[in-house]
Amino acid sequence: MNSLKRFIFIFVFFVSVFAFNNFVKADYKATVLITDGAKCELKSTSTGKCLYRDTDFDSYVSGVVWLDTGDQVTVIEGATYASPNKTRCDTYYVKVNYSFQNNPSKVYTGYFCNSNLKREGEVDNNYTAEFINAGFPESYFSKLSILKAAHPNWKFIAVNTGIDFNYAVSRENTLGNSLLEVTGGYNNVGYLNTWAGSYNYYTDTFKAYDGSDWFAANYDTIAYYMDPRNFLIDMYVFQFEALAYEKDLQTLSVVQKLLNGDYLNNYATSFITAASESQVSPVYLASLSKQEVGGHSYATTAISGGTFTYNGNTYSGIYNPYNIGAYSGTNPVYNGLYWATGSGYQTTTYNRPWNSLDKAIRGGAKWIGENYINIGQNTIYFKKWDVVANVNSRSGNNFEHQYQTNIQAPMIEGNSVYKSYNDSKILDSSFVFYIPVYNNMPTTTSLPNTGNPNNYLKSLSINGSSVSSFDGGVTNYNYYVKSGVNSVTINAETVNSNASISGTGYVSLTSDNTKHDITVKAQNGDTRTYTINIIREAAPIPDNSDNKVSVENVLNNAGIKNNNKYLMGFSVGSNINQITNKIGSNATVTIKDTTGKVVASDTIKTGYSVTIKTKDEEKTLKTVVYGDVNGDGKITAVDYVMIKNYIMKRTSLTGANLEAADVDKNKSITAVDYVRVKNNIMGSYVIPQ
Repeated sequence: MNSLKRFIFIFVFFVSVFAFNNFVKADYKATVLITDGAKCELKSTSTGKCLYRDTDFDSYVSGVVWLDTGDQVTVIEGATYASPNKTRCDTYYVKVNYSFQNNPSKVYTGYFCNSNLKREGEVDNNYTAEFINAGFPESYFSKLSILKAAHPNWKFIAVNTGIDFNYAVSRENTLGNSLLEVTGGYNNVGYLNTWAGSYNYYTDTFKAYDGSDWFAANYDTIAYYMDPRNFLIDMYVFQFEALAYEKDLQTLSVVQKLLNGDYLNNYATSFITAASESQVSPVYLASLSKQEVGGHSYATTAISGGTFTYNGNTYSGIYNPYNIGAYSGTNPVYNGLYWATGSGYQTTTYNRPWNSLDKAIRGGAKWIGENYINIGQNTIYFKKWDVVANVNSRSGNNFEHQYQTNIQAPMIEGNSVYKSYNDSKILDSSFVFYIPVYNNMPTTTSLPNTGNPNNYLKSLSINGSSVSSFDGGVTNYNYYVKSGVNSVTINAETVNSNASISGTGYVSLTSDNTKHDITVKAQNGDTRTYTINIIREAAPIPDNSDNKVSVENVLNNAGIKNNNKYLMGFSVGSNINQITNKIGSNATVTIKDTTGKVVASDTIKTGYSVTIKTKDEEKTLKTVVYGDVNGDGKITAVDYVMIKNYIMKRTSLTGANLEAADVDKNKSITAVDYVRVKNNIMGSYVIPQ
């Protein structure tokens, strides 16, 4: 540091200490507000974000941090610095830490003018009435007020879906319906669904639903991406932009700014005409075309009208500015161009063949409008999450008409639109955003822990011998030792190498029946406890002097929890063949579903009938998975609604279904059971089985 900088550092340090020593020494979360007054000195060419630091404090900055309106930082409240340049910052500077969501362990440090920060949750009361009139609940106010302060011309409208948030997430949480791409450096297995059929705990493998990298997301991850409040920041809010035509707002000059320098700018008037005919925003149409086929000063393949060959036939003079029909294949662009010829389709629909770029812009806009925007799916968000049927019946039933399975698509596409608008310097235009609101929304939603969820044991041995019929999905075992044995040594191995084990090693036997727990902690923090009942006897004690083989003894020896009526202790998603595998040759087992059909392999569901026959006894017991009240083998919002209705005497529960509702096992169905099921769905509680 040269002498001038050293002098500035010492001067600023002493001024800050004496001028701001009345601050509470406690860190706090704050939200970034970047307006013209913030004097953003440099913007990233790739993201459009502002460089989050001030050049007067270069010697203090660790790394380069790019942030934008709505991003959150941690303010180190005790570290304040007087502003040496009042035109740049009229108050003082605070020290700020920031980490990116995809790499929370990497923390960057910078400095920002205090007047351009708002404490987390702080609401500008100037906008409260506007938000209330627009239909928003209070949990939206804080982030909306930040956006409104930065962009006074923006208008926010609440779309009350009338749908319970947990119900919506549960409906989207259908295997194959909500996918996430996981590669070496992109996303994490902690975000993935671990239901049977999606994940195998025994092999630690996830099922790919599309290609080799697309997997089913879990409940918490879907909830995070469905929660609009997580994306009310500059970079992602455009997933809620109104895509319907607003003549007074979406003018030719705005489209020309968006397409400035692009070949498509030659057709700016075509986008305006297309908007008028299709009632789709010309800004969206131009932005979509720019993303799909533009971005250059020359015409790319889809809009050049050049010659191409498809399925042995040669075509020319065909255009497709939106890449409609450009499905995956050897050459998606050619697939789209063939679609634009109308060959094999009704050629009159959407004015095909598209043998001029003007015709293609207008016909494609009509297709986009008719297929989603004009039926109520009028934002990027609603294009992915079909929750508008309650608002606009023309869209059909909820959760059915969705254009992609990628749950990150609205965020990614919204970010692309933002970049286009930022590059065109039209961010402060009069945009309208339709933002969904759900019933019973949680206070917040967040992504789950990124660690691996596997907490299964691969093997379990006692005194060097493997435990008979060990199954990682079964957590209760009986182990018999000879009379006089005072200790055993337990060894175990996890399926996933990142999991940890406690409870292995030397175990002292303090009684004839010593209960010992082994706990496996997954990388993401989830725990699973295996209980071993070490019985000091040469063999199981028979039921009577005649050495009768009872069903109860067979089940106990197999380590299957039971009472006179029910079998329990199974993890959610376990296979029914666990029961037959554990019992082995000690008895014959017949398992029937609730319709009376014999099943040999299926997810264990509440209410299945298991008939066990020994040489001396036959007994039928019902399976119970606590929390699976409706008997579908899963724990979802349907189950806690059933418990709630039972408590309110709106419906009745009997038998195994009633037992499954008693998740706290106190022989009474109360609000405690309801809350525990709800928390289990949210990932904040695991129901013991």
